[in-house]
Amino acid sequence: MSPLPLAFAMPPAPPTDFRRALYAGALFKLAPSEASLRLAHEVHEVLAEAFRDVGDPREAQFRLPAGEHLERLGRVRQVLGREARFLEGARAVLAAAGQEPGAYALDTLRLRGILDRGQEIAAAAPVYFAHRDTWYANPRAQLNWWLALHDAPEEETFTFFPEAFERPVPNSSSTFDYATWRAQAGWQNPRRAASAAYPTSLVPLDGFQERGFACRTGEVLVFSGAHLHRTRPHTSGRTRFSLDFRAVHLEDHHRGLGAPDVDNRSTGSTLEDYVHPATARAGGAA
Repeated sequence: MSPLPLAFAMPPAPPTDFRRALYAGALFKLAPSEASLRLAHEVHEVLAEAFRDVGDPREAQFRLPAGEHLERLGRVRQVLGREARFLEGARAVLAAAGQEPGAYALDTLRLRGILDRGQEIAAAAPVYFAHRDTWYANPRAQLNWWLALHDAPEEETFTFFPEAFERPVPNSSSTFDYATWRAQAGWQNPRRAASAAYPTSLVPLDGFQERGFACRTGEVLVFSGAHLHRTRPHTSGRTRFSLDFRAVHLEDHHRGLGAPDVDNRSTGSTLEDYVHPATARAGGAA
């Protein structure tokens, strides 16, 4: 599998050039910073506490019943969403990359736990769907920040289809309405309704080149939410953990700037549930 088409150690300056490059399809893999390593460490501490009686969190899936394992991961995710220090950690990652955190609205941080042989679990099938985040009613100006919580070889991460960035792909995004989704499922809800929509490509992607990547602990991959991508199934013998958050530069959004929107038919907008800078200053992030 080919490496990422564009991967730089540091984003270009000024910040506007960084955003424009991402909106045009560039992918940046940023070197670990003090902020990204600190955030990774704090998430590790929460994971370690949740699985302290069973040892390594990456091997906990083999030592707990599936339901209990999922429930404990759910508690970790609640901590990440509830405690303001994690959102502040995400803003520190933005600042370390030369961005102005106060210019961005941020979504809740999401812990990803991709199980060994998770692709064999029927209920987990949507995890592996090829999709663009924009098919889930996300803004064109959305930038995804994906933080490696441990060293992850290419076989444990996910892949991109960069040739599809500006090319329409038949998909099921017309079934997705954000208000309906929020009522039926919501992000990372283990009790989602069976009828909840998960937009995906409706055609084989064999004609597109698929590109992967590896990451070291603390490295951050930044990419546009308009990129077509999918999680790789893996059989590494351990759970792959990562952390990601979504950021929208509000001025760009209001000016109609962002990545191409070539095939999105979803309705609604996730931006209403982002934490906006004024809300964060008022203490609403907690």
